[in-house]
Amino acid sequence: MLLVWNAQKDKAADQAPQEQPAAQQADTPAEPAVRPAPADEAAPAQGPTSEAPAPAQPDAKTADTEWFVAQAPRTQRAVFGSLDDAEKGYTLQLELVNEGAAVNTIKLAKYFATNADKRLYHDDPAGYAQARLKDPEKYRGHYSLVNPVGPERSASLPFATRTLVIAEATPEGKLLGKWDLAKFRWRRVAAPAGEPDQAAAAFELVLHHGNSAKAARPFVRVRKTYTIRRQDYSIELSLAVENLSGQALRIGIDQSGPTGLPREDIRSDLRKVAYGRLESADTQVQVQLKPIKEAADTPLGEIVSLGGSDGAEPLLWVGETNKYFGSMMYLRPDAGSDRLTAPHWQAQFYAAPAEGGGEKTFLTGIRMGLYDASNPLLEFAPGQARTATFDVFAGPKKREMFSNPDNPFYRPLYEKLDYLSTIDFGGCFCSWAPLSLGMMWLLQTLSKLAFGNYGVAIILLVVLVRLVLHPLTKRGQVSMARMQKFAPQMQKLKEKYADDKDTLNREMMKFYKQQGATPLLGCLPMMLQMPIWIALWTGLNASVELRHAAFLPVWITDLAGPDALISWVKPVSIPLIGAITSFNLLPLLLTVAMFLQTKLNPQMSGQAASPDQAKQQKLMSYMMPGMMLLFFYNAPSGLTLYIMTSTFAGVAEQYVIRKHIRDKEAAEAAAETTVVVPGKAARSARTKKPKGPNWVKGG
Repeated sequence: MLLVWNAQKDKAADQAPQEQPAAQQADTPAEPAVRPAPADEAAPAQGPTSEAPAPAQPDAKTADTEWFVAQAPRTQRAVFGSLDDAEKGYTLQLELVNEGAAVNTIKLAKYFATNADKRLYHDDPAGYAQARLKDPEKYRGHYSLVNPVGPERSASLPFATRTLVIAEATPEGKLLGKWDLAKFRWRRVAAPAGEPDQAAAAFELVLHHGNSAKAARPFVRVRKTYTIRRQDYSIELSLAVENLSGQALRIGIDQSGPTGLPREDIRSDLRKVAYGRLESADTQVQVQLKPIKEAADTPLGEIVSLGGSDGAEPLLWVGETNKYFGSMMYLRPDAGSDRLTAPHWQAQFYAAPAEGGGEKTFLTGIRMGLYDASNPLLEFAPGQARTATFDVFAGPKKREMFSNPDNPFYRPLYEKLDYLSTIDFGGCFCSWAPLSLGMMWLLQTLSKLAFGNYGVAIILLVVLVRLVLHPLTKRGQVSMARMQKFAPQMQKLKEKYADDKDTLNREMMKFYKQQGATPLLGCLPMMLQMPIWIALWTGLNASVELRHAAFLPVWITDLAGPDALISWVKPVSIPLIGAITSFNLLPLLLTVAMFLQTKLNPQMSGQAASPDQAKQQKLMSYMMPGMMLLFFYNAPSGLTLYIMTSTFAGVAEQYVIRKHIRDKEAAEAAAETTVVVPGKAARSARTKKPKGPNWVKGG
């Protein structure tokens, strides 16, 4: 149903003479609301107008009913907050549009669209604005977290207030009408006075009812207020609905949520719809992630219900995330409640597919009192107003923000709602989130020792982990080297018992026991280390701290992207790799490191038991480095730096261990002595005398 409303926007424009006075049409700019335009930051507050409201027939029409709405005379924009966090202390900036009282964009003060933006902004703040005007393709400004989705003339805007359904509060529940409020230009009104460290903007839309426009009386008022505070990534969004009709009503309303998050990863789409479900005792929150790519399998116009605010396992919040950032909208309970849930709103959380940028994506939202779109459930007495309050998080997914009370951006609500679980570690079966989070903490700690250089911190982290795991690695290498010496004997047993597998296994175990060797001993250290290496991998891959973080001044300037030693404009297609726009040196160094490691590996460098095994070992010694080159060529340089450093460290470690094994064997050989026993030696050990030419046995 949501997408039916979006499709009706173009139809509404064609039917404008029936819904808007001609004077108001003339004031409306021809360009669409979602196109960037100069901000109306100092727009005066708009109160009630003396003009008669324009006709506004509901989408679901009823007999003998006339409805009117007092719209703003033109499309308006409002910008509040600031992108200059050093001067004004705001972490974000909101650009609002009065169509649907929606958000056009939320931009983050500390983050940029490209690495070039960040570097120029910090190197030459005065010349940055001039550079953006000269080269807008290269310099795209601060990071825009939420954005419109779909074609410009029918775009779906984030946080737009959409369907409003009104019915009589009678047993029959006569339907009075249903409107898409995103079609109307809400009036900018004075926001309530707040604290000195906050800013707010408010919009209002009033539905009138009567026999004519001049005689129509206010029926329902909807007021929407956005509030932001300094040094805070949360936005307070309040939606107040007031019954002005003088009769009891039942009302339902649809509030859309975050949408239009950019795709961060260049290799795969990691955007997801995220939502939090309360599991037990009003304390444990389970976070679930729904990949955006699933929208391709969902028909347009189909609402995907995620759950309700009541029931055994109620939902608390819904939002969207990408690799590094997220925006989550939490429906608060009534004031004074000590619970996390808001069952009194009878809310339904949903995702709906929409066309966005040539591919399908999901819109999110919360329908309050609208389990059935034609049967509103929320009861309003005459003159009663009810306010739904949403806490909207919009910012980076940082571990410390969600879990460390000492972090300046930490809020207890983030931890209660388990926003920490929106950090996606990829779902590997052997990746353990607490261990990955521990590695992220260790990386951040080491970055402080490295004076904020995360490239140096990655190298220190790899060296530290290698040192801690060295005893296990050494034991495994010694065991593998020892097992390599038994390869010829193993091959003979395989040839002897080729047709009897049971006997072969028994003889092999018997041989290992006689030699005092354990085959699993070589694999066990590697198995114990694997979760740690994977935790390092996943932790680095999900760390927003690496985004646009430089390692060296002129090379590896963005640890979240390829190292790009040499770049060009026109993409070049490489088989098995795809289109590339840069020469990346790190993957080549990684390939060299991997080749050296295979040469030092006891299983690769030792004498093969058979010619076939020798061919396989030689093939693997070239295949594995080649696969690493293909896989990591376009990988983030931070991950490649980690793997390369770890591999070179492994090469050095193997060299030291192999030298230790050789020195030990040489020392053992030198320590062997011959013991001479007094008396005659055994007859079999005596040197035989030479026989003469005439010697005859028994003679």
